[in-house]
Amino acid sequence: MSGQAHPKVLERFATLAEAMQGAIIHAEDITPEDAPRILAILDREGRLVLAGATCDGGVAWCHPVSDAAEARAVVSEASQTRAQAMRAAEWHEHGLARRLRHHANLLDARLVDPLWRVFASRALQIAA
Repeated sequence: MSGQAHPKVLERFATLAEAMQGAIIHAEDITPEDAPRILAILDREGRLVLAGATCDGGVAWCHPVSDAAEARAVVSEASQTRAQAMRAAEWHEHGLARRLRHHANLLDARLVDPLWRVFASRALQIAA
């Protein structure tokens, strides 16, 4: 989810707190001219634990969905947003299409694995 076609493993961490700090350190090296990036923290089985967008040398973490109903709504909204992005690209509105695709990716970043939802939400509360 780093804005590239193939995800890139930056590093492995023992705890979520260490992974969040590692993501922030990585975000400090991203220049404003770079394309917007989404950093994802995955567990050792590849399940999404937490994700966020790089922003001004930091990470704006996406709040995880709270339940299956909210997850379905987010998937639907992301799908509609991607459809809008495709129409914008067809109309040669490439900047708008890029922003819409990024917004859809941010919505997808909220789709934390059900195993991790409560834990990730609590970690964000503590970090705030």
